[in-house]
Amino acid sequence: MNDEAMFEMLAPAGEAEFEFAFEFESGKSAKKKPAPPVVLPALTIRDRPFVVLDRFVFDGPAVPAGHDAVIDRIARLIVASRVSGDPIETVRLVGHTDPAGKAPYNLGLAERRAKAVETKLRVALAALGPVPAGKLDILPQTLGETRPVASNATADGRAMNRRVEVFLGTGCNAFFAQYDLRFLPGDPKFGIPAYPNLNATQKAQRSADVGALVPELLARRNLRASEALAGRVPPARALPAGALRNSALRLSAGQLALFREYFEDGRGGIEFGAFQTCFERFANGQLRSPIAADRSAGVGEPNGDFFFLFAEFAFLCIDSAIEPALWTRALRTFVKAQEIFMHVYRPNPVSPPPAVGAAVPACGRDPQGRPRARRRLDSFRNGNFKATGGSPTVGAGQSSPTRRRALGARYAVKDLAALRREAQANLQRAQCMP
Repeated sequence: MNDEAMFEMLAPAGEAEFEFAFEFESGKSAKKKPAPPVVLPALTIRDRPFVVLDRFVFDGPAVPAGHDAVIDRIARLIVASRVSGDPIETVRLVGHTDPAGKAPYNLGLAERRAKAVETKLRVALAALGPVPAGKLDILPQTLGETRPVASNATADGRAMNRRVEVFLGTGCNAFFAQYDLRFLPGDPKFGIPAYPNLNATQKAQRSADVGALVPELLARRNLRASEALAGRVPPARALPAGALRNSALRLSAGQLALFREYFEDGRGGIEFGAFQTCFERFANGQLRSPIAADRSAGVGEPNGDFFFLFAEFAFLCIDSAIEPALWTRALRTFVKAQEIFMHVYRPNPVSPPPAVGAAVPACGRDPQGRPRARRRLDSFRNGNFKATGGSPTVGAGQSSPTRRRALGARYAVKDLAALRREAQANLQRAQCMP
C-alpha cells in the first residue's frame, strides 16, 4: 500500500488498562477525578479498510441499522473464504470518535463501538447455520479521536469521524466482494445499495453509469460473437463525446482505483500478476461459497455470460483512449480467463478441458449456408457448475495449475491485435465447441 494507506493502530482491547473519567462526547463529566494519561503500544500496518461503518450516534456505541446488510455480507465472505484456499482468519475492527469530550473517555467509547460491531458480526455468522469450521480472531481496537477522516468543524464531518473501520486483508474473495459492493446495482445485500462508503448521490450516479454501459457492452459483445461465427474481428469503435463516454470515464476510474487498492505494486500502480491469479481462480469456480443460497445467487463466481463483458469494457476503454495502456494489460487477463470460464460454466461441463492451443471448433451451417451457433452465450450460467467432490469449489471442466500456466505463457506475449483475434476465437469456441 502507499503511504496514504499507512496509519498507527493502537493495541486490541484488553491489552492495556486505563481509568475512565466518564467524560461524554459532549464534554460533561460525571466524575471529577481526572483520568491518568493513556499509553497504549502502537501497531503500524499498511492496509485499507474493507468498509468504514460511520455515522454512529453521538456518544453512543450502537451500530447504525443501515450497516446491517454489509455486516451480513462480511460474515458470508468470511465463510466463503474458508473453502477458497485463502481464508480470512483475522478481522480488525478499529473504533473512532469525534473530538468532543476527553481523550480517555473517547478511547473507551471507540472501543465499545468496535465491540458492538464484533457482536453484530458474530450474530451474523451464527445465523448462517452450519458452515465450514475455521480459525477466526476478531480484534476490537481503538484510536479514539486521534484519526479524523473529515473536518470536525461541521456536524457531517463529525458524524463521518464517529466510525468503525473493518479490516479483512486483500484476498481474492474480498476483492470480488468489494467489486460487487462498488459496481453491482440493485442488490441490497451484495451490491451498491449495501456499500456504506458511497453517499446516496454517488450510489445513484454509479448505478446509472452501470445501467447506461451494460446495454452498450452487450451490443458490442453480441456483434463480436456474430462476427466470430463468420471468422471476422469487428473494427475498433470509440465512444463519441457525451453522456455514455462520461459514464465510461467514471467507471474506468472507479475500477482502476479498486485494482490499485487490492493489487498495489508498491509504486502506485497495479500488480497484474496477482490480478491475473484472482481472475483465474474466479473464472475456475474456486471462489464459490459453501452457503447454498449464495451459490444460487452466483456470489463469488461469474455472472453467467456477463463474464465476457469484462473484456468488452476493456476493449471499449482502449478504443476510446481511456487509460489504454492499463486496460490493455487487464484485457490480457480477461481474454485468457475466458478460456477457463467457458469450460466450467458451459452446459454439461466435462473434464478435462481442451488442451491449450487446440484448434478452434467450427460451427455447423443452416440451410442457407450461414454459420449457426451450437449454443447461445446466455446458456453459460453459474448454475451449470458441476461439483465433483465434497468441496463446492471443485468441479468438472476446471483448468489445472498446469493448464493455467500454459495459458499464462501463451497470452504473456500477445499484443492488442492478437488479443482481438483471441477474443474472436474464444467467442467462436463458446458458441461452437461440442
